[in-house]
Amino acid sequence: MEINKAISNQNVIITLKGRLDTMTAPQLDDEAKSIDFDGVETVTLNLKDLEYISSSGLRVILALYKNLKSKGGNLKIVNVSNTIMELFSMTGMSDYLDIEQG
Repeated sequence: MEINKAISNQNVIITLKGRLDTMTAPQLDDEAKSIDFDGVETVTLNLKDLEYISSSGLRVILALYKNLKSKGGNLKIVNVSNTIMELFSMTGMSDYLDIEQG
């Protein structure tokens, strides 16, 4: 999986490409933990080129969401494919995450 991070003012944009699974979820977790959340208002996950997400990947996204929420920040997920949106819906995560299909 390829991870690109861009920081613009109080926003962090993380773009994922490939597969977010048991093997690659720790990479995203490390990237999320490296963010200095002081002053960050929004973290945007761009999933335009994400092909697959496993339960391990969903756990990392949930942990990021909880961490941001506890510090007054927001998680926004954009460019979500229909297949990945189905996973968010089946798990109930679409009920509380800010998700935009692409």
